[in-house]
Amino acid sequence: MIAFVDGILAAPGPDAVVAIADGAVGLDVLVSERGAAALPAVGERVRLWTHLSVREDGWTLFGFPSREERTMFRLLVTVSGIGPKVALGMLSGAGPAEIARSLALGDEKALARLPGIGKKSAARLVVELGQRIPQELAAVEAATVAGHAPGADRELEDALAVLTTMGLPVARAEALLQTVREANPELASDAQAWVRAALGGMDAPGR
Repeated sequence: MIAFVDGILAAPGPDAVVAIADGAVGLDVLVSERGAAALPAVGERVRLWTHLSVREDGWTLFGFPSREERTMFRLLVTVSGIGPKVALGMLSGAGPAEIARSLALGDEKALARLPGIGKKSAARLVVELGQRIPQELAAVEAATVAGHAPGADRELEDALAVLTTMGLPVARAEALLQTVREANPELASDAQAWVRAALGGMDAPGR
């Protein structure tokens, strides 16, 4: 219904106010803590992609600094027991690419660490969403693994090619490599080491 809000930031924080129509109208927009941290200074122009939640007790406008964050929000609220406030809390604790990686890997422990999520909710999220990651979120996750610069990490790309050739789904291979990259940055110049470490991660408890 409302795709985005483009205006002047009148009040910062999770309960942001964006002035539109030359300041004649101010809209209350709820954003995640991460989203609030990304807001510009008061008085500067801001664009937030939005989702309008309509309930019997009122209408609430949620705002997101990127379309990918909004896509993840909309995906999360399709799960029973995950309402808009819980989904926003999850996005306060992790970015859309991080959540997509946890879902693709079935990493219930990582999901359970997010605000408002317990073991049962984490398990439900993996079951219902693990195979439903939208392409735009998979692309964001891939960019995260590749260092946000195509060709910047040739060894990492080679390792990804080896893993997918071995039959691993692209999303899982990327997630494994991202986990290895965070834990072992010293492997950056050795594609074979990336592959060995990723395969070792598959055998680790809880994988």
